[in-house]
Amino acid sequence: MKILKLFPADPFLAPDEVTCARIVDHIVSLFPDREVDDGLSPLPQFIDCGDSLERVVCPLCGAELDSEDWACLMDSQYGEYGFDSLDVTVPCCGGATTLDKLMYEADCGFACFEIDVIEPRTIPKGLTEELNKRFGIPFHSIIAKV
Repeated sequence: MKILKLFPADPFLAPDEVTCARIVDHIVSLFPDREVDDGLSPLPQFIDCGDSLERVVCPLCGAELDSEDWACLMDSQYGEYGFDSLDVTVPCCGGATTLDKLMYEADCGFACFEIDVIEPRTIPKGLTEELNKRFGIPFHSIIAKV
């Protein structure tokens, strides 16, 4: 199954409920025959790509993080309601970076607001740019395979 995941580029941006509803309504109008789910959280959540995730690479030294190290980094910043901070020290080179700056293959992200379109048949070209123009919020999109 494929899921189109749309979320603000700024991991800590949580639009107000009225704006969220307007964005969701717009997405529903673009995908009228598809299930659309949304979520709003006080803190960033991990937006994963499902089974597509191949590896995670350090942006500082280019080393691949093993799954245990990556899980420890994620766990170290996850609190009761989400990621309290994205700041981490990577074990490969000891450098300071953030979880959202790690290089995920395939794409992943972090966000307080997420919209999922289940099994989209087609995805309008320039969708994230259109959302930015319409709502003043830069968006990212990923396709998750689950």
